[in-house]
Order: sequence, then C-alpha cells, then structure tokens
Amino acid sequence: MNAKEMFEELGYEQIINNDSLIEYKDYSHGDGDYAYVSFIRMWKEYEVGYYDDYENKRREPTVVSIEEHKAITQQMKELGWIK
Repeated sequence: MNAKEMFEELGYEQIINNDSLIEYKDYSHGDGDYAYVSFIRMWKEYEVGYYDDYENKRREPTVVSIEEHKAITQQMKELGWIK
C-alpha cells in the first residue's frame, strides 16, 4: 500500500501534490477544523498539526497515532528521504 492509500484509509484527503509540497487533510472534525500532514520537499521536512477554524483560527501541533506515523514513514520512503 502506498502512502496516499494509507492516509486515505485514515480519513485524510490529498489536497496538494506538486514540486514543493504534498499535503493531506482530514476534515472529519467538523466546524471547518482539520488535521493535516504537510511534506515540504525542498527542506525534506514534514509538519503535523491541527487547524482550529471554529475557535482560534490557527494551526497548532498535535499528537501522531502509530498508524499516522506509519503513513508518514511510507511517504518519506516514497520521496527518497529515508530507506
């Protein structure tokens, strides 16, 4: 299973996939809130967080489940960042 399929199985949708960024979002939280995982290709970095649109309209760090960690690791392998 590839990373996109793993994220989709967890409820994420791939929003962006271009030369500089891959981003997945999970909109199941309601009220415009969403969890996200972003991979910044240029810097070989990723960010995991939660956007709270309902209350404070800002991105905040969040915890990562084991299944999310597996999908993140698979995405990094597919990008060639790790073996």
